[in-house]
Amino acid sequence: MKQKLWIATVAATLCAPIFSASSRAVDELEKTLLTPPAPLSRESIDASTQTLRPALKTSTLQTSSPVPLVPGNNLAPESTENADGDIVVRNAKVEIPMGEGFEATISANGQGLLAELGLCELDADGEPVLGEDGTTKRQTLRRGLAVRKGDVLGKLQDDELTQDRIVATQELLVAEKEAAKTLEVEVAEAAARVAQASYKRASSLNDEMPGAVSPEEVQEKYYEWIRASKSIEKAKYDLEVNQEKVKVAKARVNAADVQINNRKFRSPIDGIIDDVMQNEGQWLREGDPVVRILRLDKVQVTGAIRADLYAPEAIDGKACEITVTRPGLEPQTLPGKIVYVRQIVESGHYYFYADVANKLTDSGYWLLNPGALVTVTIR
Repeated sequence: MKQKLWIATVAATLCAPIFSASSRAVDELEKTLLTPPAPLSRESIDASTQTLRPALKTSTLQTSSPVPLVPGNNLAPESTENADGDIVVRNAKVEIPMGEGFEATISANGQGLLAELGLCELDADGEPVLGEDGTTKRQTLRRGLAVRKGDVLGKLQDDELTQDRIVATQELLVAEKEAAKTLEVEVAEAAARVAQASYKRASSLNDEMPGAVSPEEVQEKYYEWIRASKSIEKAKYDLEVNQEKVKVAKARVNAADVQINNRKFRSPIDGIIDDVMQNEGQWLREGDPVVRILRLDKVQVTGAIRADLYAPEAIDGKACEITVTRPGLEPQTLPGKIVYVRQIVESGHYYFYADVANKLTDSGYWLLNPGALVTVTIR
């Protein structure tokens, strides 16, 4: 008992300074919180504002927005006149003509596994050439690879559709045999001739010897002749139905061919591969882009002229020259023609569009690249 009392006395003696310091800190914090803040003077507010303004200016968000069509802007088209009276439009933009087959994105026409991806070698009939192992001969797709219209660039898995086509082909063979079978018509015609001869014989015998053949028997032979004649019509009708079945079977085979061809990716234009968006073996959904192809032998240049100086019809159809300056090269000029002028005024300007035949450089690159800025001189 005495030992426990001694331990408690020692513990209280050691902890007393800590408790007193903690209580003093709490008292000081309460005084600070309960003391009202000193009123702010006009001078202190102005000084704080002047200090924050430079920081606000430097931290202003820079958002990406279209370049305004304002003369004097470094990137906006700007039209002037030279000494010869020609209209000079600077900062005109090179674009790919839309709706004319100069750009194409091949997408999946259905869903399935991307079974093949590559430039397939075609025979004279336009069908893929097979190697010794039975696989299609093809070249790996890459950016910059030249392709021709109709080239097969890959396909989705079509095993099930191939089997459906085999079944449809067998049905077509059966239908063609049925349509070529005229035996039933020939048999019906022969039976009709026999029935007709039997009826005429009975009628002639009654004419020579009245009562030799009973009227009931004569009537029965007449109906047999009529029934045989109708059998000819029935056989001919069945033959026509079989011929129509051939058309149905051919349509099924054609439908299977269409579905199989839709699983293939064919280039719709002549051009170069700009991008390959998928890998062989991936599962594609309908509409997923696979390959992007560009044709740059012709481009379109977009510029703007002042609406207060020129009317749209004043430059529509005019010849022009496009001057392009590339790093490290001398400026080059290509001929063009203005094909359309918009009749909507934007910021006091008309937009115009000029078609230009592009040109390959000695290094194999096109002179005019979509997105580049050029100068247009309208004569």
